[in-house]
Amino acid sequence: MTGSGARDVDQRDRRGLRVLSMDECVARLARTPMGRVAFVSAGESVILPVNHGVDGSCVVFRTTEGSKMDVAVDTGNVAYEVDGYDASTETGWSVVVKGTAELVYDDAETSRFDALGLRSWADPERPGQWVRIRPEEISGRELVPG
Repeated sequence: MTGSGARDVDQRDRRGLRVLSMDECVARLARTPMGRVAFVSAGESVILPVNHGVDGSCVVFRTTEGSKMDVAVDTGNVAYEVDGYDASTETGWSVVVKGTAELVYDDAETSRFDALGLRSWADPERPGQWVRIRPEEISGRELVPG
């Protein structure tokens, strides 16, 4: 897996944004409860908000069976993004995970994910299925005051 892996906290990209380290990216994923998953379905870009949890460096979330997420799992390739913005200081950050989506059926894993307390937003009464995004790349940037 590749990532922004910055060891120097002040590392900047070519636009002057601070590059977040892998640890910072995963920490921000873990403390931000909602993000957006993006994938292509029938040639069209689809972006859906989901509440998520973090398992190691993987993003996990529940979805209802027969949802658009089935397409994402079938194609495998997805992107996931979380961010934050402070209007008063005009600062913000973004973390992007690129990887593959898969349904999780293993009892030990689903029990661990169940302990996260997440549920599908679309239809919370229907039993959901777990989706895991296995990252191939995690990167993050932060806009900090000049």
